[in-house]
Amino acid sequence: MSADKVTAEAVKEEIVGKLVTPAGNACPLGVRLAWHSAGTYDKNDGTGGTNGATMRYEMEANDGANAGLEKARDMVVAVKTKYPDMSISDIWALTGAAAVEKTGGPKIPVGLGRVDQTDCTKCPPNGRLPDATQGAQHLRDVFYRQGFNDQEIVALSGAHTLGSCHKDRSGFEGPWTNDPTKFDNSYFTNLLELEWTPREWDGPLQYQDPSGELMMLPTDLALIQDEKFKPFVELYAKDQEAFFKDFSAAFSKLLSNGCPASVMKSMEAMA
Repeated sequence: MSADKVTAEAVKEEIVGKLVTPAGNACPLGVRLAWHSAGTYDKNDGTGGTNGATMRYEMEANDGANAGLEKARDMVVAVKTKYPDMSISDIWALTGAAAVEKTGGPKIPVGLGRVDQTDCTKCPPNGRLPDATQGAQHLRDVFYRQGFNDQEIVALSGAHTLGSCHKDRSGFEGPWTNDPTKFDNSYFTNLLELEWTPREWDGPLQYQDPSGELMMLPTDLALIQDEKFKPFVELYAKDQEAFFKDFSAAFSKLLSNGCPASVMKSMEAMA
């Protein structure tokens, strides 16, 4: 076992201890931290991504899509104190992996070697993260910019099996599944098997199931309305193993985009 793997596993165990406490399970928030740190990547100029941990700076932290993530960032500050030689960038990436794994999801390969930026000059522009009010073309615009294809877009969307929306953060409200701290394929089965109708409320357009307990966003419904996305929804709804395999690969890619070559070498050594 490589030295990096030993270190990574120890750090993930420490992270889980910060996310899962008697006060509750913050693993969904940990996934969101890693995701939003990574999802700013632009393959065209190499900017954004997990390398740099630029969400530490006001310019990126104040992007509306990152509302509430200061809670997740604060939770893992003590991990940096215990492992001072590890970059915050690596800790955030490992937070996403640890959270998926702790909630029952697949192993997520994460290499080490990201380097933290020392100022805000490398912060990506706001607006690069997905806008949940949009549809299929918007998803393609956001994820194609990062080098993903349609299958990977659907697989990554499956992370919505975790967590809930909060009106004071995104404007939306409610969970996608009945067990928002369990990573499985129920997001996809819910999309296909439940009837989704517009919710009548004072917030933005979102959809509810017949019970009124679960919700879907416009970008979620786009996955079954688009003829190229829908076959992958159908695949993952019937085959959780296929979903886990494809999610692991796509999420690992998301966390690695824009990182130094040393991160990929570290990940290969851990395999």
